[in-house]
Amino acid sequence: MHQILLVDDESYVIDDLEISFQWDQYRIEGIHKAYSGMQALSILEEQTVDIVITDISMPVMNGLELIRQIKAVKPNLPCILLTGYAEFEYAKEATKYGVVEYLLKPLDVEKLASCLEKTVLSIEEQIRRALSYEQAMNSFREHLPSLKDRLLNQLIEGNRYSEDVLNDKLGHYQLPFSAEDNVQLVLVRLEEHFTRYTTTSLQLFEYAVTNIACELFNTAFYTWHCRDHYDYLVFLLKPAGPGASEIDTSPETNHSEQLTKQNQDLTHLSLQLHHNVNEYLKGGISVILSHGGRLQHDIRDMYEQALSALKKQVGNGTGYFLSLEESYRPVSIRSLHILYEPPTFNHLLETAQWEVFKERLHRIKIGYSALPEQTEEHLDEIQIVLLSAFHYIAHKNQALLSDLAGNEWVPRVPFRSVSQLTDWAGNMLDRLRIKLEEQSFDEQHDVIHQIKTFVSANLHSLSLQSIADHVSLHPVYVSKLFKQFQGISLSEYILSVKMDLALYLLNHSQDKVYEISEKLGYANSQYFIKVFRDKFGMTPQEYREQ
Repeated sequence: MHQILLVDDESYVIDDLEISFQWDQYRIEGIHKAYSGMQALSILEEQTVDIVITDISMPVMNGLELIRQIKAVKPNLPCILLTGYAEFEYAKEATKYGVVEYLLKPLDVEKLASCLEKTVLSIEEQIRRALSYEQAMNSFREHLPSLKDRLLNQLIEGNRYSEDVLNDKLGHYQLPFSAEDNVQLVLVRLEEHFTRYTTTSLQLFEYAVTNIACELFNTAFYTWHCRDHYDYLVFLLKPAGPGASEIDTSPETNHSEQLTKQNQDLTHLSLQLHHNVNEYLKGGISVILSHGGRLQHDIRDMYEQALSALKKQVGNGTGYFLSLEESYRPVSIRSLHILYEPPTFNHLLETAQWEVFKERLHRIKIGYSALPEQTEEHLDEIQIVLLSAFHYIAHKNQALLSDLAGNEWVPRVPFRSVSQLTDWAGNMLDRLRIKLEEQSFDEQHDVIHQIKTFVSANLHSLSLQSIADHVSLHPVYVSKLFKQFQGISLSEYILSVKMDLALYLLNHSQDKVYEISEKLGYANSQYFIKVFRDKFGMTPQEYREQ
């Protein structure tokens, strides 16, 4: 039975296809769905997929680019391209990427069935040919690095194997280790300089650091490495040479001296690694050297203690080195109270106290630096509180934070220093301030327009309260806002509108003065006459006669 991956940014296309097509008739039992090229690549990394069907027209990464990237790592994976009629000539370019077929949309089910039948038969023929020993070994060698990485990850996460099973896996994966070997573990975290780059660049830096580490450690140790779920680099080491992994039990050899010498060698190499990365890659790393132990029984504890030590200390620009055998000490954890002092960050954003917010960021930086131990969790706490406040003010203004500030400003990787974190928060604050003030200005102009429209339509029965009720604002705020934007008070504006209408009616209608007075909302015509005289120096009747 086979697995298929359906890719289209229009979700209803592949959702309908999944439930309406008889996949089992073509020996397809597993159906994976992706709604973008990046999601498809992620699924392909985690799942065994035999066929890919992808739309050509998708944002960010189109179908041709997706197939090109698939073929770069899985050249034999069959890909079928879906294309609209207008894109048909463009789709022919896909033939150079090894696309087995391209189908026009809307999809003809019979053509899809015929294409799948041919593709599945081709896959099964390839499987029969791949049963040969040499092809199987080539496939194994291709996946060997990821198999080694996965096994080490399983061991540090606490997965247990019997001694025989583990030794069998180690031998099968060509690893010079055995279950009872005496080993040590080195944990490496790339610091602030590297996290400023894109994910792809960061992976290249990790590859470079791994190469430097292996080149150093391999001078005296067998090395096995992986990247853990925190994106830290893990190196498992045992002394190289015949019987080196076993403790010498001869009377003339002191066990503690042997272990001390081994730890000294690893300390020297770890410090050299720290130096070389700073020298050649211009960025710092933090390195934790674990205590020693037996591979099968102690690797989980070694990793957990190294991980705890790494998370409890944040490196400066160049990072740091710590040996748990020699210099590890418990840390004193304290709370960063300034994060929660009133007024809260939410309140500062609500009331547009931008400069006070920035001053609070500066105080956080000082408070963090004064902590006896500056840990990753403190940085996480600061980031969570600030990001929560930013999300709050964005959502309160009926917008997504990513829309206001831009996707690139919403952090996807952890910060490695408080300076990096507060710099980000300050820049985020500036972007939000510009967007929210623009939005507020537009909204206020809209309120002024609503007020003017309401005044014109309701001169006969107008009050400040009725205007405020119409725009759902407090009367005092309405008066203040109108004065701020128009330069005259609301009452002056209303009087001006009434007098303009009075002049028009006196000139173009036969209405009597008292009738005009009623239309303008004056209950007493004598008062209207007085207001008119104060404004124009004559009574309404004198104006009409003139």
